[in-house]
Order: sequence, then C-alpha cells, then structure tokens
Amino acid sequence: MNDLIPAIVCAIVFYYIYKIIELFVKKKERMTIIEKFSSGIDPEILQTPMYKPLIKNENNSIWSIRSGLLLLGVGLGLTLAVIFHLSGTPRVAGTQEYYDYQNTVSILYPAFAIIFGGLGLVIAYFIERKDNKKAE
Repeated sequence: MNDLIPAIVCAIVFYYIYKIIELFVKKKERMTIIEKFSSGIDPEILQTPMYKPLIKNENNSIWSIRSGLLLLGVGLGLTLAVIFHLSGTPRVAGTQEYYDYQNTVSILYPAFAIIFGGLGLVIAYFIERKDNKKAE
C-alpha cells in the first residue's frame, strides 16, 4: 500500500491541474459565445449540437464485437500464461534455476495478453468485413 501512495498523490495533483486549466478554457469559450451574441449571431445555431460524435457509424455492434473479442483474447492469453507458468515451475524454491525461470516466465503475461488481444482484433476485422460485404 505504501508503494501506491506516490502514484495516487501524483494522479490527484494532475487531475486538479487539469480541472483548473479546463475551468479557464470553458470560461474563455463562454466569453466567446457571449461576444458572438452581442455581434448579432442567430440563436438558431445553438439549437444544433456543438460537438460531433466520435463514432459516425450508426451500427454500434461493430464496437461491441471489437471490444468483446479484444477482452476475450486478453483473457485467453492471460489464462494460457498462467497455465504455462504453473505447469513448468521448478519445485525447489530458492535455487538460481527457480529465479531464472520466474524472471523468464514474467515475460509471458504481457506477451500472451498482447498476442491474443491482437488476434481478437484481427478476428473482429474479418467479421466486420464479412458483414460489410453482406450489406453491400
């Protein structure tokens, strides 16, 4: 727990710095809108949404397929890393062989997570492509 305290303090400090900067930016944006109103801008413009959505596609099932297959791939990769780790662990703790094995196996966790996560995204791509061909 003591190791997490500096990270938490840094996160809180940066969060408050971000919020203060955001406060000044919003104030400037509001002042700009007020100036536009005073110069005779049409109020009908403000009836439309100011921010465009990031996802222009009406079909949101594509994102659910991507995120679902990504999480499935990461979970499968981590599960396989644990299986490899438990099946090959030397039984005698404290030896140099044991520590070398532990250091080598520690690479498996992120490697399998990345490999199978990427595999999940590739599968999602092919599913999307197949759906797009059907739609055309």
